[in-house]
Amino acid sequence: MDFYQLKYFKKAAELNSIGRSAKELLLTQPAVSKQIKALEEELGEKLFDRIGKKVFLTKAGEVLFSYAENILRSVSEAKAAVKDMAQKCSGELVIGISDHIGLHRLPPVIKSYITSYPEVDLKLRCHRSESILDMVNKNLVDLGVITLPVAPGKLVSKIIWKDTMSLVFPNGHPLQSRGTIRLKDITGYGMILPEPGTTTRRVIDDVFSGKRLIPKVDMEVAYLETIKVLVKVGLGISILPDKAIEAEIKSEALKKSKIIDAGFSRNLCVVYLKDKFLSRPAVEFLKFLEKERT
Repeated sequence: MDFYQLKYFKKAAELNSIGRSAKELLLTQPAVSKQIKALEEELGEKLFDRIGKKVFLTKAGEVLFSYAENILRSVSEAKAAVKDMAQKCSGELVIGISDHIGLHRLPPVIKSYITSYPEVDLKLRCHRSESILDMVNKNLVDLGVITLPVAPGKLVSKIIWKDTMSLVFPNGHPLQSRGTIRLKDITGYGMILPEPGTTTRRVIDDVFSGKRLIPKVDMEVAYLETIKVLVKVGLGISILPDKAIEAEIKSEALKKSKIIDAGFSRNLCVVYLKDKFLSRPAVEFLKFLEKERT
């Protein structure tokens, strides 16, 4: 088994096609097929089921694919380590980010970074924080910038932003006429909250349980941007990050209020594997994030 066999195998698996993978790799289809066949013979297992012009991973292929990603990334990191000796900031940098951070926090940082280091091949993977954390643990991304309360032992975690959150409701809602609002005052209104198991939902639930109160949850939604739209059309109230609703508050499409006897906030962090080699592009990106720390 060699590097190129794994590379060809991985590309064919991603595209479900040996022909398309050969084209992207600038090789002939027979050349790619020959290397994959040699890999199958060495392992003694069939890696693909061939249906028409498409290929699909077998169970053995799925197992190999899970290792191939890490092996190829390790090779890439080794190359980067050698290149870093020349002190030139170039090469690939893969960052996993949550949707909220990608929309409301990172764009200015990314713009400054790529302006300073145009030779870096920056790739972003945008998913829920929980998914990005899993990708960090599997070494599928170099850095993760996510919502996270406490990092597990094998990770380095640094808080970059403290994300304050407020009660949010549509313009004209009965809560708008209240001078002060206590947490118990909102328990009678239907709420649209993040899904259970997410860090943001745990933050909200902990505040309510700390006051021995239970929110009236009408909807549970995966994405904060979706919650914002649902609140805006009058389907409920919510607790959302102040940064996410700046434009809507300015246009008065939404109203927000602090709750005088409760505070909501979460930590937005950068995380990476403790024992991971950090390339020069990764180190420089961390420096940009350090400037953002609040």
